[in-house]
Amino acid sequence: MKQNEMKGITLIALVITIIVLLILAGVAIATLTGDNGILTKAVTAKENTEKANEDEMRRLTMLEAVSNIENKEYTDANGDTATIPAGFAVSQIEGENTVENGLVIIDANDNEFVWIPVPTAIAESEEQGTINKAMAVNLGTEENPQYRGLLYNFNDTSSEVQSGCTTTTNNNREPDIVSDYDNNTTYNNGLFTKDSLQIDYNNMIKSVNINHGFYVSRYEMSLDANKNIQSKKNQQSATADASSTNMWYGLYEKAKTYNRDSVISSMIWGSQYDAMMNWMHKDSNINVNSTTPITGATKNASRTTGLEEKDKIKNVYDLLGNSYEWTLENNSSGHRVFRAGAYDYNSLISRRGNNSPYTKYNDVSSRFTLYIK
Repeated sequence: MKQNEMKGITLIALVITIIVLLILAGVAIATLTGDNGILTKAVTAKENTEKANEDEMRRLTMLEAVSNIENKEYTDANGDTATIPAGFAVSQIEGENTVENGLVIIDANDNEFVWIPVPTAIAESEEQGTINKAMAVNLGTEENPQYRGLLYNFNDTSSEVQSGCTTTTNNNREPDIVSDYDNNTTYNNGLFTKDSLQIDYNNMIKSVNINHGFYVSRYEMSLDANKNIQSKKNQQSATADASSTNMWYGLYEKAKTYNRDSVISSMIWGSQYDAMMNWMHKDSNINVNSTTPITGATKNASRTTGLEEKDKIKNVYDLLGNSYEWTLENNSSGHRVFRAGAYDYNSLISRRGNNSPYTKYNDVSSRFTLYIK
């Protein structure tokens, strides 16, 4: 009888021990995990430290930008080069200082831009453009150039120049006016003429040809409290503005106002957008003809720039989502072309859409570029 009692007591003790161990394990797991857990706090602390380090690196870059009073030739760790305009400095943040990954420059006001390398800016023909991935052909003379944009179609592995894009009658073309609206001062308000657009385009192509590249705003165009144009993270895209900035014409006008002593700003041309696509498409890990151009890509489903780190390709944000992006490219006699995807639609980053430039759209913004004087 005593022998059976001893066995019962041992079994009860074992059960109690197991229960106590389970309770202790639960307490330990809760201490390690959860919103206030040790592991969560460690991850948060690491992220905060990294952010603080990045903020400090960005602050130092902004200070350096102030001291840069002339254009400089920059050579990265891989031997690739870029021209750094006066008033800007190369980002000191890891992953942002090589041409291959997307060279980032910052101005004294924390605006950020990415270098788009263009080895060959001018081709002799549309056919040669497909081979060299050039941006334009000259239909004028050397003394009086008349550059026409080379616009590309993309597939999964390559791209080719659109047939007839350099004619004045083709649907997709630049530089040109949209005759249905650009000739109407109600919309244009004297902003430009066909001739002035040609001059602007000529100057841009000449600069890209000399410097072998240009800069694109790292983020979609946004406006500060004083309606000044900016390229900054965590800002609402310009379509959030209730003024005429929503229209293509308002965005076009704003895009020209960033100008500094060393650079000229402009709404992105279609051939500049395609130069960016061609550069990205050279990387075998990037397919600009896909809704998932890189592994794990996720569109920015907001109306604020730079919120989604997975909507970043070669350090350029919001190509998959946030807002469509107006360009200076024409389509037919009544439409301008917009590119990429938006928060409300899954799209290829190389996609072309088109619509009337006089209408306000809450999901269409733009991206501006800089070319060196």
